[in-house]
Amino acid sequence: MYNDIKLTLKITLLFSFILLSFTSKAQEKHRVFNFKIGNEFQREVLSNSKAVVQRGNQTLTVNTTSSLTKLYKVTTADDKGYGLNVTIKKMDNLIDALGKQFHYNSEVKGDSTSKIEKALNFMLNKPVDIAIDKYGVLLSSTEYKSELATDTLISFAGIQMETFEKGALLGLLADMNINSTYKKGYAWTDSVQINKQKLVTKFWIEDINEKNTIIKFSSSIFTTLLNSNSNGTYVLDNATGIIAEKLVYTVSTGYQVSSGGISYAVSRSTSLSEKNKQIR
Repeated sequence: MYNDIKLTLKITLLFSFILLSFTSKAQEKHRVFNFKIGNEFQREVLSNSKAVVQRGNQTLTVNTTSSLTKLYKVTTADDKGYGLNVTIKKMDNLIDALGKQFHYNSEVKGDSTSKIEKALNFMLNKPVDIAIDKYGVLLSSTEYKSELATDTLISFAGIQMETFEKGALLGLLADMNINSTYKKGYAWTDSVQINKQKLVTKFWIEDINEKNTIIKFSSSIFTTLLNSNSNGTYVLDNATGIIAEKLVYTVSTGYQVSSGGISYAVSRSTSLSEKNKQIR
C-alpha cells in the first residue's frame, strides 16, 4: 500500500502547468526589445493547485500553494541580442497531503535535517544564464545541476518552473508591436507543437489604451493520456513589451498506467497569478 501511494504521488507529474508565450500573427515584423546592461526585472508568481489521483475506491488529494520571486538581470547587450542571469530569490510553499502539511519559507530558518527543505534551499540563488536575440527568442541556456530539486519535489511544492527552450519566446515578453491594427475585439488563433501534440490557443483583445493592452485567451490540448483546457488574461506593457500581469486557470484530466499494469485516474486544477515589473 505504501509503495502504491508513492507511485500515485509521482503520477501527478504528468500535469506540468502550461505558461503561454505568444506572437501575434497580425503583424508583419517581430517586436525588437531594447534592454541595457544592468536592467533588472522582477517576476512574482502565486499558484494554487489541487491534484486528485484515484484507483478503485482509493483516492489521494494533494493541495499546494506556492509563491515565487525571480530576478532577471541583463548582463550583456549588443545589436544582436542579450544575455540574462535568472535566479530564484525567495519562495514560500505549502503542501497538504495524506493528512499532513509541510510549510517552507525561504526567509525563515526551519528544520535543517529535512530533505525537502534542503532541496528547496538548493534552488535559491542558483543562476541560469540565458541568451536571447533582439526579438526575445531563446538562443541558449545553462541551467544549474538540480539533483536535489527533483521533478517530483518541484511538482508537489506547487512550483511553476520556467523552461528555457531554444527557439521559444522568453516568457517575460510578448511579441506584439502595438499599432492602429489592434482594436478592442480583434482576435487571432495560434498553434504550437508540444511533445508532438498540437496546442491551439485563441486570443482576443479585451481592452487597449495608451499604456496597456489587455488580452484574453483560451487554449486546449488533447493527448492519449491527458486533456487540458486553459483560460486567462494577459496585461501587456505597451512601451516595453513586458507581460506586466498574467492570470491563468487550467484544468487537466486523464489517466496513467503503472509499470505493473495498474490504471490510475488523475485530475488537476491550477490557478496562477503573475506580476512582472522593471526594477532597474
